[in-house]
Amino acid sequence: MTQSPALLFALLGAMAPATPALAQHGHHGGPPSGRVSHAADMNQRWLAPDVDVADWVRRFESPERDVIANRAAIMSALRLEPGQTVADVGAGTGAYLAALSSAVGPTGRVLAVDISPAFVAHMARRARAEGLANVAAILGSASDPGLPEGGVDVILSVNTFHHFEAPEAMLKAMHRALRPGGQLAIVDFDREKPGATDHQRSMATLDRAAHVRLIEAHGFRLAEDVAIPSLRQNFMLRFVRE
Repeated sequence: MTQSPALLFALLGAMAPATPALAQHGHHGGPPSGRVSHAADMNQRWLAPDVDVADWVRRFESPERDVIANRAAIMSALRLEPGQTVADVGAGTGAYLAALSSAVGPTGRVLAVDISPAFVAHMARRARAEGLANVAAILGSASDPGLPEGGVDVILSVNTFHHFEAPEAMLKAMHRALRPGGQLAIVDFDREKPGATDHQRSMATLDRAAHVRLIEAHGFRLAEDVAIPSLRQNFMLRFVRE
């Protein structure tokens, strides 16, 4: 979820600020046949009614985590502007909420999406507690993030793409949600980086080139393979909606 890992959705809750919003936060050709069941198995832990949210906050938001240590660099690469609507798909426990909220300002909106009801409820409480009035927490499904059609300027997904149980359906849904020329930013485990662990490689069933092929096949164009030298285990790809 944003960290972290995760995710996938249809709007099951109202999109109101600080009200419940996906849990983060392939082989080298196309998605392997076992990808769906593998992702579904990984996601089950976050769907349990007794999920230990505090434990996942510690895991997802550890300063040692690659996407937390490099959060400022990832945010800078997004080039967000005041007044924009940004969606964090697979927002997990909300590690990026404050940074996204600040970047788009009081006239912008942050749509924090996850498939875990417990994480969504946690993000709603967190937004209220931190005074993030422009944040709405959204409960999504395995095939649709539940975002408003044509209502989003930027979608960020951090350590979540490998959790998509229905990646093609998710890409179609995100394409619908983005305005023409909108941006899709994917940060995920890079199988080819020496810093990636065996566990991360086992979760990331697609390499970077396969990600690009799959995403471009669904109405996006690769705009930038973002160079962040300090990212030891992840890549960042920035796409434009066509």
